[in-house]
Amino acid sequence: MRIYVKYMVGASCVEKIENELIKLGIIISEINQGIVEFQEELDGVQLLQLNETFQELGFEVVDSDTSKLLDHISELVKMLIYKNPGMTVCDYQNYMEEELSFNGSNIMKVFSQVHGIDLAQFAIIQQVERIKEMLLYEDREATEIAEIFDFKDEIQLTKTFQSVTGLTPEYYIEIRNKRREIKKKADSDEQQTRAIKEVN
Repeated sequence: MRIYVKYMVGASCVEKIENELIKLGIIISEINQGIVEFQEELDGVQLLQLNETFQELGFEVVDSDTSKLLDHISELVKMLIYKNPGMTVCDYQNYMEEELSFNGSNIMKVFSQVHGIDLAQFAIIQQVERIKEMLLYEDREATEIAEIFDFKDEIQLTKTFQSVTGLTPEYYIEIRNKRREIKKKADSDEQQTRAIKEVN
């Protein structure tokens, strides 16, 4: 079970909530900024207790309907990154409003209260995660990725990538090449070992 929590926007907030959950004897499987995942479903009494405890700490549990909508928004962003990578991040909110039929201002406010960033920033972070995958596993170069994601040029891609990760796309290309070298050496060693065994 997952719940979203408003105003839980930093490491100290996460620590406070985690400590309270330990005191309540509630087992969590994961806790991140704005999100708490539980190993089991919580009953109504536990949820009420959680809400009261969180409010005392200055946080607020998001209701189930809004939580479902936040889940849909996150899923749609990730889907768009894969299926329509050329869409500019400023068009995401309009797409969400049309696709999910909601008034954007309120839910976008809750989205920011939960994640600590707005939808456009969230989309950029997800784009960068996808670009990492493409650099590491799909044999793509930065110039090609810049075209796919409709960046003006490779320089703009690098600036965006670096602003999120602190690293350049070239760094991930180097990692890809290092992995290949390691794998190639391992394959070569394995072949040599097999050859020796066959001789013996």
